[in-house]
Amino acid sequence: MNWYLPITIIPGLGMLILSTTSQMMSLSSEIGTLLSNKCTSYQHKISERKIKQLGLLTRASALLYLATGCYVLSGILGVIFETEAVLSLPSIALYIGTVLVFIALTLLISYAFRAVKIRKDQFNDNHNL
Repeated sequence: MNWYLPITIIPGLGMLILSTTSQMMSLSSEIGTLLSNKCTSYQHKISERKIKQLGLLTRASALLYLATGCYVLSGILGVIFETEAVLSLPSIALYIGTVLVFIALTLLISYAFRAVKIRKDQFNDNHNL
């Protein structure tokens, strides 16, 4: 494994982290707006679902940070050990980082589908408010 391979992935992870953080801030602001005044039971239910969404984004963000750390570690270890073995320490760090990225992406996909469901429910119940 070349030491620079994991380092080249980091800018892409940075974009994912930036996007996830932006979504977290937007969602947090939306939750704050919903809860700024005494809310109806419906608004409380929607807020509860959105808080769960915020938890999903937070977990995905943490996994992306860990994956970035694994990629950096893999690159550094690749320089130190200069090995081409499939099961070397740099390769294992790279594999762990990749698994963390895929778990984070799964959480982000789940977030996206749930966000659409929440919006659809808000749209459908808008005429009742």
